[in-house]
Amino acid sequence: MDELPPDQPTASADEWRRALEKVVPCCVVLKVTQTRAFDTEPASSSYATGFIVDKSRGIICTNRHVVTPGPIVAEAIFLNREELPVHPVYYDPVHDFGFLRFDPSKLQFMQVQEVPLAPEAAAVGLEIRVVGNDSGEKVSILAGTIARLDRDAPHYGRKGYNDFNTFYLQAASGTKGGSSGSPVIDSKGRAIGLNAGGKNKAQSAYYLPLERVVRALALLQQHWPLGGQLSSGWSAACISRGDLQSTFVFKGFDEVRRLGLRQETEAVVRLAKARSHGAPDAGGAQLHTVGLLVVEATVPGSPADGVLEPGDVLVRVQGQVVSHFLMLEELLDAAVGQTIELQLERGGKPLTVQLPVTNLHSVTPNAMLELAGGSVHALSYQQARNNRAVVGQVYVAEPGYMLGRAAIPKYALLTSLDGVPTPDLASFAAVLRGLQHGARVPLEYITFGERHRRKSAILQVDRQWYGVPLYWVRDDAAGAWHPSENWPPLPPGVTDPAAARLLLPKVAGHSAQQQQQQVKANGSSGGREVLREDVEEALKNCLVLVDVDIPLVALSDGVHARSFAGNGLVVYHGEHLGLVLVDRNTITIGTCDVNLCFGAHPAEIPAIVRFLHPLHNFALVAYSPAALPAEARSKIRAAQLKPEIPAIVRFLHPLHNFALVAYSPAALPAEARSKIPAAQLLTSPPLARGERCMLVGLTKSLRIMQRRSTVTNATVALTIPSAEVPRFRAVHEEVVKLDQDFGATFSGVLTDDEGRIRALWGSYAEQVDREEREWCAGLPTHVFAPWVQRLVAQDATRISAPPLPVRVMDAELEAVLLSKAAQLGLPAEWVSLLDELDPERRQALRVRSTVANSHAAQVGLGQEDSLGTDRLVHWCGAQLQAPHRSVKELGFQPEGKAGVFISRWHHGSPSHRYGLFALHWILEVNGQPTPDLESFLKVVAPLRDGDFARVKVCHLETTQHKVLTLKLDSKYWHQVLTLKLDTKYWPSWELRRDPGNSF
Repeated sequence: MDELPPDQPTASADEWRRALEKVVPCCVVLKVTQTRAFDTEPASSSYATGFIVDKSRGIICTNRHVVTPGPIVAEAIFLNREELPVHPVYYDPVHDFGFLRFDPSKLQFMQVQEVPLAPEAAAVGLEIRVVGNDSGEKVSILAGTIARLDRDAPHYGRKGYNDFNTFYLQAASGTKGGSSGSPVIDSKGRAIGLNAGGKNKAQSAYYLPLERVVRALALLQQHWPLGGQLSSGWSAACISRGDLQSTFVFKGFDEVRRLGLRQETEAVVRLAKARSHGAPDAGGAQLHTVGLLVVEATVPGSPADGVLEPGDVLVRVQGQVVSHFLMLEELLDAAVGQTIELQLERGGKPLTVQLPVTNLHSVTPNAMLELAGGSVHALSYQQARNNRAVVGQVYVAEPGYMLGRAAIPKYALLTSLDGVPTPDLASFAAVLRGLQHGARVPLEYITFGERHRRKSAILQVDRQWYGVPLYWVRDDAAGAWHPSENWPPLPPGVTDPAAARLLLPKVAGHSAQQQQQQVKANGSSGGREVLREDVEEALKNCLVLVDVDIPLVALSDGVHARSFAGNGLVVYHGEHLGLVLVDRNTITIGTCDVNLCFGAHPAEIPAIVRFLHPLHNFALVAYSPAALPAEARSKIRAAQLKPEIPAIVRFLHPLHNFALVAYSPAALPAEARSKIPAAQLLTSPPLARGERCMLVGLTKSLRIMQRRSTVTNATVALTIPSAEVPRFRAVHEEVVKLDQDFGATFSGVLTDDEGRIRALWGSYAEQVDREEREWCAGLPTHVFAPWVQRLVAQDATRISAPPLPVRVMDAELEAVLLSKAAQLGLPAEWVSLLDELDPERRQALRVRSTVANSHAAQVGLGQEDSLGTDRLVHWCGAQLQAPHRSVKELGFQPEGKAGVFISRWHHGSPSHRYGLFALHWILEVNGQPTPDLESFLKVVAPLRDGDFARVKVCHLETTQHKVLTLKLDSKYWHQVLTLKLDTKYWPSWELRRDPGNSF
């Protein structure tokens, strides 16, 4: 199709210099943040290039994948380093170009020009320059030569944006990241193409021809009077775009003959006048095509589906011979909403069909539902074409918390909710709005990889962490998105069911009678390899599977994952309160959702975190027995902990590993009271090396797994190193090791032959060379039993209660062998005494580290909250909290009172954009100290959307103070940055624990 033009005269260095002097000031660096995942694009922050094509109106041309179809916040940095906000005004539904606008009157220190568009100047052999922000450079100029005018549109993958139904220009200029949107200019300073992508391995770059860009710009200018404002009625649909929801590819005559093209048809087509990118007449010679357009695919459910078939050769449209994409698009854009006639050949037989022309804007979503941190919207034409699906279905751009808990993957299509079909976004939102918080309903979906297999999941409705869903709609005139909670609108007088937020299960009006059942022992089994059936059944009735999910907005205290699972043990089951013991590698933090599945009966209920030990590897969660079916309440039993009668805590030594509990002799049978001597009770032995015990746990299918094992070491002193991101780790613990277990991640309990609990077989986690490693060990009963009694004694009438304080030593001790202790200066008499008193351990304890800003140096005691962090503030997409104990255990804290610590940040937020990342303390904002969260909130309260904030931070790793000027999005800590607040997409808010409760 493309004939070589006459030899192009080589431009001189002076000509290129003059051209670049005109073009370079017209190019801008674009900082673009996609605030929400939408269509093919995730929430992200990136740099790109744009160039001014209308200086009076302030219109910048760049790529579609830069403007993106979703909500963005963007700024343009001009050559003199002035920065202005830019807003999207148009992006093409198919081709890779779009327009941003800025206010030229706000540019104070430079006069801008514009780059003229000259698509007709493109020609093979033309020497070009690509001017832009390549590889992060502010100004980069790359040279190249146009090699092709008819390259197929590049394919970037099935999950991302792809251009189609167009040719691309190709040259060997090797552009890279940041150069998207750069103008491709000739020696006269005219743009002949738009840089779009490339192939780094081959040093090939692909440029979008500008014919469709010129048309779109002209139509935009018609709706924007010179010197006036863009019409308030402006929308992307003002630029008509038609399509057949079909993909065409260009094939040469050698290929289309094999598809059955008749010779007489080829003769007619060869004589017809053709089109090409670049000069229409190619120096006066008439162009003749060398091939035709062939149908590659159609979108299912479209008007063309079943009418056009792959391999159909397109000959005429509306009676005109069409052999180029430009001709096809011009005819389709002029016939939006009408029916056109296509003349094709299929296998050598002529075929004439009538097809309606689809408005491309109608199959391009302009709204989304933000759902618990995720986003869903109508399936776009782009993704429908990529994955051969019907346009308009409910598409998951980002699962978020609620859909993520149900294991709904990204890019899934939601087909029904609560038994109601959801063919579109409005029907899905309507069903969801009718569900209360905490409701569990079936959800059906399909994935592109298994489109013929309908899958189902249980969706648990959550409005506690994120509130009600937000419906966002794009406003093309304003270049922004607007949210609404009232969608779809309810009829007048109808109460919104979503307003009911049940934080806790309701307690039934009648009391559930607790039936106590004692498992009577028939004597020791004498080393049986399996437990007796009655003992096994009793253990099954007190074991629980614990599932934990943590919303992204509550990932506090350095927690390393968003979901956990493990075995739990019912240690109290009363009328109004039930308590389950579980390790802290399953219940990592207090801000989470807990789900219990009981081994006694197929029942599943929520629970809340009641207690987190700040040093030891155990936690207690509470559930409401009234939320269980009556049959489940009668079957569930609390485990027997040694000693076997109820007792209360009378004394906890603050430093040493012992406590005293009191029991009532009246609770014992008369025969037992007469037989138990005092010495026998006080010296009830813990697990010892060589002792045989049973390891018991529940599988995921709620079946009992048991194995007889031998204790190889009952006094293993834990030394878990600090993780890269500080988080909870067990300290001051001696654990039990076995010769055989069920693997590194299978938790449970250790029991004797009578089913009495000797230890919690808990899961531990540590980082080894930056990789997570899990293993299990036994935590003896005496460590957690007193805390169970304290919680029951505190309040057994409800599942929630104020957190208990925990007295701790603000120093970490580690065990050293006595031989090493002697070398470290321990007197010989102490070495001999300790060796005599404890021949099993033969060790001493020494201080390994102290908690920052604590009284540990004076051997004082500190106090920790038994529920961990109680307040989270979200500001500019950064999650702020008071420094948790794991941070303070590192031994460093900035001078003064540094109580504002960044533990997380969110993609697409100002924090992401400007580098306000985790593991920093915020010391000052705008020169005002922020010693705690309360003072921080007072300092930032006067700031409004678009305001700047100057933030002084200190990094945890380097402990160096750094100053940032936050424009609420930046990238490098070692320089002064500007951060602008974005309260529209990232407002300030906080999560706070109820001071009188556990939630």
